[in-house]
Amino acid sequence: MSNFSYQPKIRLYVSDKLLLNKRIIISFKQSHYLINVMRKKIDDNLLIFNELCGEYLAKIEKINKKNISLNILQKVKNTEIKNDVWVLFAPVKKTPNEYIIQKATELGVSKILPILTERTITKKLNLSRLQDIAIEASEQSERITIPEILDPQELIKVFDGWDDKRKVLYCDETIRTQDSQNSANIELSSNSPGAILVGPEGGFSSNEIKYIRQKKFVIPVNLGPRILRSDTAVVSALVIWQLFNGDMRHK
Repeated sequence: MSNFSYQPKIRLYVSDKLLLNKRIIISFKQSHYLINVMRKKIDDNLLIFNELCGEYLAKIEKINKKNISLNILQKVKNTEIKNDVWVLFAPVKKTPNEYIIQKATELGVSKILPILTERTITKKLNLSRLQDIAIEASEQSERITIPEILDPQELIKVFDGWDDKRKVLYCDETIRTQDSQNSANIELSSNSPGAILVGPEGGFSSNEIKYIRQKKFVIPVNLGPRILRSDTAVVSALVIWQLFNGDMRHK
């Protein structure tokens, strides 16, 4: 892999196998973006990537009415090690769901699991739309991997099959802030895989809270004196995890 100083601002996720000197044709949507939005021309450079092959510098070789042909010039970056943290959230209204996907992707989440609870109102999601948002967020944030987004599942079914080694930060506004912070400091120092659990807008039911707290892999975390929206809570909890156990942690 050669040293490459100039980094084009445009990054596109391409699912094809990427190899030096290979010519690939990108999708109509991506071609439209390059030609009509970014006003790119023949011989202009851009970056293309996927989690299997890494990131490459490519040049626009040919422009047709429906697509663009690229020529791969050189490798810029190898594949990256995934942050082993998941997000479990109860779907809410459309815009907050999309915000959660976008910010979770930017913060390095590897898997996103929408969960169904007693108070979950939105039970159907446009997974294709959410996956597109995750791809766009990866392009913007310069990450190479794309988080996996699963179909919504019942919380109890998810936890009944849970691996105890994966700690779950449970955003619980009912516990004392000092206790939750101490617990996080102790439990998150072991570099274990993790997950963030955020409930629906109306909170978990009393039965669900009792069920969650009984799980040995659950770490209750209070996110401060204010009541946060679900989407804000996801971002706050992810930052805590990243600071203690992720790629924001001081080496």
